[in-house]
Formats: sequence, structure tokens, C-alpha cells
Amino acid sequence: MGNAFDLDVWVAEARQEPFRFTLSGLIFTMPAAGELDKSVLSAVNVDSPSARDIESLLKAGLGNQWPKFDEIPVPLAALGELFRQWQKHEGAPVGESPASADS
Repeated sequence: MGNAFDLDVWVAEARQEPFRFTLSGLIFTMPAAGELDKSVLSAVNVDSPSARDIESLLKAGLGNQWPKFDEIPVPLAALGELFRQWQKHEGAPVGESPASADS
């Protein structure tokens, strides 16, 4: 029997630079989208996210920065673009992981 796949090693080696953005002169930082905990999957549809799903994902990504972010008025179109840029930072289109196979 071969060695077991060590997911802990994979996670440590796959870490990416955090995603940073500014809003109203403040700098916000989120982990790469693929580094969110799997628990977020039960709350959102990542293949075809709704506005509420995008909000939930951003809230998860911003963590304790969410209350400050939430105080700032932001147009819905800007939230969609923020979400797209966060996904782009990881190099994967929305709904696809870097390991997705081509059809």
C-alpha cells in the first residue's frame, strides 16, 4: 500500500497571497477565495451565485472586517466586480476551481 495523500501538506503549499482592495480610503484583506472554509459551501451556490450568495462569500472572506465594510455604501454592480476580481486573483473563473477539467 502506498503513502496516504497528505492534505495538510497540500493546503500549506497551495496558500496564495491574500487579496487586497481599497474602499473609501481603507484597505481590506481577504484570503484567496479558494482558502475559505468548506462550511461556506452549505450556505451558498458557488456555481451560479446570487447577490445574497456573493454577500455571504464576501462576508466570509472579510471576517472581522465585515462590519466596517458593511458601513460603507457600495453599489451592487461594484460588489459584483469586487467578487469577480477576488475570483480573478485566484486565477479561476467564478464556479471553477483551478483543478477543473476542460470539457
